[in-house]
Amino acid sequence: MAFIPANAFRLDSGEQSLRDYQFAKKRIHHMFCAQCGVRPFSRGSDGKGNEFYAVRVNCLDNADPRELIEAPVRHFDMLHDDLESAPAETRHL
Repeated sequence: MAFIPANAFRLDSGEQSLRDYQFAKKRIHHMFCAQCGVRPFSRGSDGKGNEFYAVRVNCLDNADPRELIEAPVRHFDMLHDDLESAPAETRHL
């Protein structure tokens, strides 16, 4: 995922197919396609009033697999909507 400020995000198409899913603290809106189930991005707030989007870069048009392989990996505890901490166990990820 690539985290960007809300004012830097633009959805070009497909809004009518998106559905919203929330869990845990219900601070983050996990968007998914009602047709195919792909989760292209999430949106939320950092608790300080800063709105953001978390874009799944593998869903972007023309994403270069080599760049994705070489990108740094960071784990998030999404079970608890905690973007500051990694899950206790990451060996299976």
